[in-house]
Amino acid sequence: MFESRYIERFAVRLAYYLVTLVCLGVLAWALYYAYLYFNIPLVLWIFLYIAIAAYLVGVAIFAHRKRGFARVVAHSATLQLVPLCGAILLFCLVSRDDNYKPVPGKPSAYERTFNDMQDKQKAAALANGLAPFKSRAEIEERYRELRRKDKLVRIETNPKYVVRELTYSSPYVVPKVEKLLEDIADSFQEKTQSKAKFIVTSVLRTEEDVKKLRGVNGNASTASCHCNATTIDISYVRFEPDKVKPRNNYELRLALAQTLHELRKAGRCYVKIERKQYCYHITVR
Repeated sequence: MFESRYIERFAVRLAYYLVTLVCLGVLAWALYYAYLYFNIPLVLWIFLYIAIAAYLVGVAIFAHRKRGFARVVAHSATLQLVPLCGAILLFCLVSRDDNYKPVPGKPSAYERTFNDMQDKQKAAALANGLAPFKSRAEIEERYRELRRKDKLVRIETNPKYVVRELTYSSPYVVPKVEKLLEDIADSFQEKTQSKAKFIVTSVLRTEEDVKKLRGVNGNASTASCHCNATTIDISYVRFEPDKVKPRNNYELRLALAQTLHELRKAGRCYVKIERKQYCYHITVR
């Protein structure tokens, strides 16, 4: 009898703690999607997660120490309320993401709209770009001459867009890409009716950059369009908002997608959405 009661109590406690872990997992997933959507500092999401996690752990401890009505309440809060709220939040965020579509279609409209594959983009890169550079030193050595011949320009953060600090690439492109960026930015800000900026996350890669990048991304290749100075990556989850006329991430993402869809349709560029990198891979035509 004693052993049976002990085993039963142990099983109940284990069940409460396992459910708490599941709740924490669901919560982390939901808050991560929320972080991708809204331009709110990551530290606030972490603080919120810690606060709710502390509540969940407290509920789990309280649940197996109390009996009667109190235990039922704790049981309900742990097993039903929290996972349900997390699931609803996650469902709303994912549904909202899928329902934003630059063109009419089903939830997979992202991939169907921006699906220009490597062979198509590489052909455009070879037609409009430069031969790959071996190193960043070579870029610096040849830049003055290439700039004088109007074959290579340097891009940097300006009132229209942001070029983030680059780890595996350098901020150089052919002039056609610079003009494309300006047109994307003008249309983007016109659609948002604000001075919000999108963020360029990758530009020209040298052979040395590709070798380093392979350490974190096994798909990196010297055949990449990035090596020809014709290709940029633009984040579709992070933006620099206009503090005077703030817009939420949903509106900014929609405006960026609509802009790229229009320019792609006009024959200005090829676009491929990269889900794992959370960016648009764009090659000028």
